[in-house]
Amino acid sequence: MHFCSMKRQRRNIFNSFNIYYRYYKSSGLYSFVLSNFIKVIIIIAVIIIAALILNTFIIKISDIPQFLIENFPFYIVLLFFLLSESFMGMIPPDIFILWVSEMPNFYLMVGLLGVISYVGGFIAYFLGALIRKIPKVKVRVEKLYASHIDKIKKWGGIFIVIAALFPLPYAIVCSLAGLMKFPLVRLTYLGIFRIIRFFLYAMLIIQAV
Repeated sequence: MHFCSMKRQRRNIFNSFNIYYRYYKSSGLYSFVLSNFIKVIIIIAVIIIAALILNTFIIKISDIPQFLIENFPFYIVLLFFLLSESFMGMIPPDIFILWVSEMPNFYLMVGLLGVISYVGGFIAYFLGALIRKIPKVKVRVEKLYASHIDKIKKWGGIFIVIAALFPLPYAIVCSLAGLMKFPLVRLTYLGIFRIIRFFLYAMLIIQAV
């Protein structure tokens, strides 16, 4: 009896997995993830090429972080980064990873950037919740980001994870989550992938440059 129960349980797990697999395949999730993975490879390749050009013809890439440190106060850059990660997220976070690359305790600084981006996601979420209460702005935002909204409806938290890990505007996705009343508790733990993203990209960028 116990063996039959375990067998039924395995069958149910397999059937559930198969249902989700077919749904995500038919809704285009896997092709979307693949296209964004390719974007990551392209971004890293561009960074490598840019670093080679800078090192050869213009300035050593290792001198850039020191230039930024000497000319821009630390807290001002962090505040600017928080604003970027809270509202539009249009500035690639990888630029800020380069900024801290020559600082002591590099990975500690990368973790700080990750936490700031994580917090920025919450600010963006509450901004979206505020937009929800302004009908005219809400309608305009829904039209402007209809594609992202559709993906949140289709894939839910998985799309939040994709936005956290891949080159998508994480702040905008979090704002749309707030607009759509996506559960804040789920965003709290799914957003951890945003911090993980900073460490993964930091390792790739440092190896590349």
